[in-house]
Amino acid sequence: MSTNYSVIFTQRQKAELIASPFTDTPGEGEIIGKTVVSVISNGSETGGFMGYGGGEGLYPCETGYANILRVTQVGENVEDIHPGDLVFSLTPHKLYNKAAAKDVFLIPEDIAPEKAALCRFPAVSMTAFLHSRIKPTEAVMVSGLGIVGLMCAQVMQRCGFPVYAFDLDEKRQQTARECGLKHVSASTASFGLPEKSVGLAIDCSGNDQAILSVIPYIRQLGELALVGVPWRPTSDVTAHELLRQIFYSYLHVYSGFEWSIPRYSGDFDPNSNMRSMQTALEWIRDGSIVTDGIYELFTPQECSVLYPNIAAGKLEKPCAIFDWRGFHGQD
Repeated sequence: MSTNYSVIFTQRQKAELIASPFTDTPGEGEIIGKTVVSVISNGSETGGFMGYGGGEGLYPCETGYANILRVTQVGENVEDIHPGDLVFSLTPHKLYNKAAAKDVFLIPEDIAPEKAALCRFPAVSMTAFLHSRIKPTEAVMVSGLGIVGLMCAQVMQRCGFPVYAFDLDEKRQQTARECGLKHVSASTASFGLPEKSVGLAIDCSGNDQAILSVIPYIRQLGELALVGVPWRPTSDVTAHELLRQIFYSYLHVYSGFEWSIPRYSGDFDPNSNMRSMQTALEWIRDGSIVTDGIYELFTPQECSVLYPNIAAGKLEKPCAIFDWRGFHGQD
C-alpha cells in the first residue's frame, strides 16, 4: 500500500496537504501516474480558496487541473502509453492520480516537466481565438497579464496579430516585455490608439472596469471575448453602463470559457481542448511561447502559506508550480 498526498481546501481560505492510503488500480482504458509537477491556476483556484460564488458546503474539496505524471500502471486496452512515460493530465494536486488514457497525452523527454505543464494555460484563451472571426490584419487588445493573459497575448502575437496588452501591475508588465510582447502598458489609454481601431478585445482579468475600458477601442461589429472568470464585483460599474456601450458599438460579445469547444477533435471539428493543449506544448517546446522566468517552484507542503499569498497578490512570478519530486522514491 502506498501513501497518497493531496492538496485540499479544508475550509474557506485554508489549504492543507492531506495524507491518505492509496490502493487503487487502473481500470480498462485508464492509467495511474505519480505526479512530477502540478501547476496552480491563480484565477480559478483563488476563487475556490476564497469561496467566491459558493458557500461552506463546497469544503473540503480537491483543487488543481494541470499535471505532469510519470506513468506507473496502465489498464487493459491502453495503447501507446507505458509505465515510465511522462504524460500531461487534467488531474488534481495529488501525488498519485488516475485518469482515462484518452484524457492524457505524451510529453517528450527533451522538455522540462514544469515547462510542459504550462501548456494548459495558452489553451484556456485559445478557445476565444478559435471562436473569433477577426483576422491578423487587425489589432487585438488583451486585458490582464496573469498567467492566462500572458499566455493569451503570446499566442495572439505568435499567430500574427498586433497585440496590445495591459495590466496595472508593473511586475506583470515587465514579465510580458521579457516574454517578447511588443506593446505592453498599464492601461488602454497609454497605447495612444485611436478609438474603434481594434478588431478583438480579450479580457483575461474578470475585472469590471478593465472590460469597460476596452470597449471604446473595439471597432463597430468587432468582438469582445470574456476569458477571465468574473468571480465577484470589482468596481461600481453598472450593467447599464456596459450594455449601453455594447449596444451602440454593435459589439459581438461571447464567453471565452474554454469548455465551450469540444474536449476531443472529430472528423468535422478538428479544434478541441486537447488539440489546443498539444499545440501549445509544441509552441512552448520550440520557443514560440516563452516560459523562462514566469514560474516559481514550491513544495506541496507550502500550500498553507502559498494560497493566501496568491490571493493577496504577493506572488513574485505570474505562476506557481508544485514540485512533487521530493515524494518520489518514498514507497
